[in-house]
Amino acid sequence: MGEEEKQPKRPSTVDFKIDESAESTKKRPSVKRGMSKRKSLRASFLRLKSLSFRRSGGERGADIDTLRGTHGPEFEGYAKINRSGGAGISCGCFGGSGDTKEKIILIKGAYCFVFVNESDPAPKYAIACAHMKAKIHSPSHGVHPVTIETALGDVEWDLTFQQKQIAKQFADAFKKQAAVGESDEVRKRLGHDKLLNKRGSVRYAEAIAEKKLEEQPEKKENVLLEDVNRIEPMMAGC
Repeated sequence: MGEEEKQPKRPSTVDFKIDESAESTKKRPSVKRGMSKRKSLRASFLRLKSLSFRRSGGERGADIDTLRGTHGPEFEGYAKINRSGGAGISCGCFGGSGDTKEKIILIKGAYCFVFVNESDPAPKYAIACAHMKAKIHSPSHGVHPVTIETALGDVEWDLTFQQKQIAKQFADAFKKQAAVGESDEVRKRLGHDKLLNKRGSVRYAEAIAEKKLEEQPEKKENVLLEDVNRIEPMMAGC
């Protein structure tokens, strides 16, 4: 008999290798399609909300959940807020102590929105952060006052928070978004507004703010002047 041919040794174990790069390549398009679909649905949702907002004259279509967006607001918390007379913290003269009910304060983009209740279909009014600053004051009567002031130091708004940490979070968020708003204004003046890359919820919040800025309560100095003008004729007839 001839010499038997030697058979090659077979490995005792079989190594099944998965081409992970191929698998990831296969999965990637589906992931992108999913993200694109979600983005499209979100855009459609905001368009419907915008239509509702315009048709209602700004009374609905901008609830808290919508303004929060998928990434959340820059700040959200409770505080008492009142319009100031411009010369310092409101003293409550000629008008009681102002509105004593806490409001929901939400900062989204370069704007601060004020809601009376969480279920409200739209904010009561909005405040622009640009060219303004939030200043924290020493605690008083168990609360933490914060004023929103102009660059010259004129007080526009008085806020009081129950917790020091929340007051600081508000002031920090306000400062950050004020800088963002001022930067956006510069880019728009230079004709670079098309380069602004913002999320849909931020752009939507800015559109809502344009309308709600008009619905701010009057300054107390204007209200006081009206009161004086109304009282003077009555006093003259006495």
